[in-house]
This record gives sequence, C-alpha cells and structure tokens, in this order.
Amino acid sequence: MRARFTVSVEAAARVFDRAHSTLVWLAVLVVVLPEPSVRGLAIAAMVAVALAASVVACLAKGGPPHLPAPQSGD
Repeated sequence: MRARFTVSVEAAARVFDRAHSTLVWLAVLVVVLPEPSVRGLAIAAMVAVALAASVVACLAKGGPPHLPAPQSGD
C-alpha cells in the first residue's frame, strides 16, 4: 500500500498565511498597474497561488477531532 503525501497542520497554516499576503500584494498590483498585459500576468499568478493553497488544503492532515458541544440537561 502506498503512503499518501500529507502536510502538517502547522505547515498548512503557514502556507495559507503566506498565500493570503501574496494574494493581497498581487491584488494591489492589479489595481495599480495600468498595462493590461501586466494585469493579466498578476491575475494568472493569483490563480496559481489560490490553486496551490487549495492543494495544500487537500493534503493537510486532519486536526484533532472536535468534541461535541455539551448539551443542557446532561
């Protein structure tokens, strides 16, 4: 049986933090830069960053199981 490649929760959180800041800067470039070809390149980079973050989300190990909330009357 082949092992599945996984990413730790901490590493996934770092990737998401960095992807978020990268997307913000790329969005600023899209707004500020006047040339359409550069805007298109920045938008393509945004799509690539979002797809990479999605792949990391799919490969991340599940966190600890959530305990059910206590119900009143128990």
